[in-house]
Amino acid sequence: MNPYYLVMANETAGYIPLVCDHGRQLFGVLVVRKDSGIDDPRQLQGKPVAFPSPNALGASLQMRQELHDRFGVTTRPQYVKTHDSVYLNVLLGKTVAGGGVQKTLNRQKPAYRKALRIIHATTRVAPHPFAALPSVPEKVRNAVKQALLEMGRDQSGRKLLARIPMKEIGPASLSDYEPLKNMGLERFAAKLD
Repeated sequence: MNPYYLVMANETAGYIPLVCDHGRQLFGVLVVRKDSGIDDPRQLQGKPVAFPSPNALGASLQMRQELHDRFGVTTRPQYVKTHDSVYLNVLLGKTVAGGGVQKTLNRQKPAYRKALRIIHATTRVAPHPFAALPSVPEKVRNAVKQALLEMGRDQSGRKLLARIPMKEIGPASLSDYEPLKNMGLERFAAKLD
């Protein structure tokens, strides 16, 4: 689940993280057109900026929080549904900048990547965990956790995990996600029904 959703779900329903990818961390990237002349996030004050959705952690929540708290910038968010749409909106000049994550930027066509420039990367946080409700018996939670960890120990299991994608599966704990509680992300989160 989205790491921020884990934090919220832990507070409301006690969700417990089981495993996550130890091979990488999650972080957002703020991109502009390479020829834009924008090289500082402060230049985005009051400007339209594309984001995939309000609660996309690195691409939107953290990015809007850091623009506000670190740079004193308030933008006009444009929610365009997908990361691909974020990059296209920037390339087509519909917005002056866009929030994504490095992984989705890396998947863009080479010509698109070449035409974009990163002007800010957010604080790195623990990636999406597998999580369980506390009502799931501890014995079952531990069995699921062990089965997932076992998958990471052999080649066929690692191939399956790579399709998620998960590079290096490892145990997760609530303390891995504690930093998210101190960012004040709730100020920027859309309420879920």
